[in-house]
Amino acid sequence: MKQRISILLVLTLLLTMPAASAGCVQVTETLMEFQKEDAVFTVYYDIEILPKIYIMAFGSAKIVPEIEAQFAPFDENDVTIERLDYERAVVVVRNVSHYNKGYYFHNPHELGITIKKLVVDPPDSLPRIYLNTNTTPSLYYKDDSGLNHTLPDHNSLLADF
Repeated sequence: MKQRISILLVLTLLLTMPAASAGCVQVTETLMEFQKEDAVFTVYYDIEILPKIYIMAFGSAKIVPEIEAQFAPFDENDVTIERLDYERAVVVVRNVSHYNKGYYFHNPHELGITIKKLVVDPPDSLPRIYLNTNTTPSLYYKDDSGLNHTLPDHNSLLADF
């Protein structure tokens, strides 16, 4: 009898979880970093306990649409989810900036949702925080690819006394 109740409970959970998992991702913060023309977004989120159990049992396919919704205005061929787990997703969006004379220029891009906290971390300056925004900011950053080869090995400088 206990076994039948357990089976019935599991079946009920399996039937109701797909509907309950919709809207279960609560984005808390998004970090935007740049790699040349591309942007790497790290989306931090909370998931309710029942959907989290469902995801542990059956995989994260149910939360992919909620992560992709944030990047809906971008060309879907340029958006790749690199990593997806219970606390964060790493999404690469190609060709969000353009290069000209040693600088990358990033024009504002619409996002698919309003983000409570967007942290933008350009490679050549301090991070900036934007609250309750649905667009990326307009900015430019220096091409630092040549800087990696100017210092000697082991990050030590030659002393010339």
